[in-house]
Parts: sequence; structure tokens; C-alpha cells
Amino acid sequence: MFQTTNPSSASLKSPILPSLCLLNQESAHVTDPNLINDFDSIPAEIISKCLSDYSDWGDLAKLSCVQKSWSTLLHTASQSQGQFSQWELAQALMSGSNGLEPNPSQAFKYLVELSEAEKSVNDCKNTVGEDASNKYEIQILAMKKLAMCYFVGDGTEEDKNSGLMWLKKAAQECNDIDAAHELALIYEYGEHNVDCDVVAACEWFLIAAVNGHTGAMAEYAMCCELGCGREQSDEEALEWYVKAANSGHIEANFSVGEAFEEAKGVPQSDGEACMWYYKAAVMGDEDSKKALLRLSDIASIVVPGWSNQLGSILNA
Repeated sequence: MFQTTNPSSASLKSPILPSLCLLNQESAHVTDPNLINDFDSIPAEIISKCLSDYSDWGDLAKLSCVQKSWSTLLHTASQSQGQFSQWELAQALMSGSNGLEPNPSQAFKYLVELSEAEKSVNDCKNTVGEDASNKYEIQILAMKKLAMCYFVGDGTEEDKNSGLMWLKKAAQECNDIDAAHELALIYEYGEHNVDCDVVAACEWFLIAAVNGHTGAMAEYAMCCELGCGREQSDEEALEWYVKAANSGHIEANFSVGEAFEEAKGVPQSDGEACMWYYKAAVMGDEDSKKALLRLSDIASIVVPGWSNQLGSILNA
């Protein structure tokens, strides 16, 4: 939740508070009236600041029950520590971790607050991929989590349309490629009771692919190859398979090799095919291993010693 602070390095000016065990509502009995009055005079935000470095959410939840003036301590602590802490609190409430009981409805409220934060749409662009503590990154994570809450009815009523809306916000307004890819898969397979729509799936795969999602590149290449959701095109399929392969997609290397072997969108070349099969085989692709064995004579010419180099991979 919060960064751990070494007690020895704490400021001497920090308020001195009793041990947390003395404040446990089930076993604590603070009898010194002067001490109680001192606590009453300390604002909740000061207490949360002092305790947040040494406590988990469960400790703060217990403290909020000690006396009325501390009833909002948990919420105040999350607000004062910034959006990363709000996100962590929402996660803890959703899963019942960090000393808290599960409370999906309260977690849902925090997710809504994070997702609708001021300037989240205009300022979050081009921030994806930066440090996870970036507040706009947190807002994008909250949008996607909120979408899942709507899809499965966790903390709120099930509502597939609201789920789709929040995923689209993350994808379109915040340029989140994972949200775009997730939308494509939802439409492709009809997940969360959403009607299958291969055209919509293809469109979202393209959006994610153009913005750098490696898996979406391979998926969109397959759409081009099969004519699924768009016109069939071997040339465009090959283009996207190559992009996916160059981005590290293992199976895409096999697909490029297959295109050369079968002359799909490119002049036939067993030599080029073997080069691509070899790249995939090195990374463990089973179909590429079989292809190299089938074209072993050509492979021995274009990749000298390939069988020795692969060694145990071929025998696996």
C-alpha cells in the first residue's frame, strides 16, 4: 500500500502516538483522559500521515472504529496518499486482502472515482507504459477494472454495455492497446454475453496492432489471410505477420515461412521459408520444427548446420 519508512529516519517533529495494539477496538482501553483529548485534537489527515508508513489497510480500518472523529480515517488515508493508494485500496477491498474484509461495492465506488477523475481523458494520452504510479496509468487500470466489474456483476449490477463503454474509453481516449485487444477478443468470441461480431473484432485488432500490440498484429494478419471481418488479402496478411514476427511473436515467424513456401502474397521460396521456420523453431515452435525436417535439404543449404544448432529442440 504505502512505501515503508525506517522508524529511525522519521522526523523528530512527528507526533508521538501509542502502539497500534493499544488502539485495537477489541482489546484497547485508553484510560488517560489527557491522552484521549490529545488524540481528539489531532486532525484525521495528520494521523493518517503518521500511521500510513507503518500500517496496512486493516490497521487503519480498525482505527476508524475507535472513535467517531476517526470514522473516515481509511478514506482520508487513501485520498492523502494519492491515486496509487486509492487503486491499491480498491484492489484490497475487491479481493479482501491487506487486512480488509471483501467489500466489492465499496471497491467499485473507488474505481468509479478513479476512472472519472478530472482530466483523466485529456491528460492520460501518451502516458501508457510509464511508471505504474503515474496517476493517469492508474486511471486507465481503473477503467479496465471497472469494465470487468460491469461484465461479471462484481460490486454492481451486471451491465455488458457499461463494460464495453469503459473499455472503449480506455482504448479510444487513453490509447490503451490492451483494452483495444481485449475488446477485439470479446467481439471475436462473444464473451460476457456480447454478440459475436467479426467485423468489430477485426477493427479493434487493427487499432491495437497499429498502436503496437504484438498479439493483435498476428490476429489482424489472420483476419487478412482468412478474409474474416474484412476483404481477404495475402499481401496485407504477410505484411502484418512480418511486423508481428519482428516484434517477437513466435507463431508469426512460422506464418511468414508458410507464406514463402506456399507463395501467398510473395514469390515462392523454400529458402526464405526455411529462414523463417528456423527463427520460429529456435524459439520452440513445433510446426516450424516439422517444416524444417520436411525441407531438410533446403534448410541445410540456407542454414548450414541447422540440425546441430537446434539439437535437443528437434528431439523435444
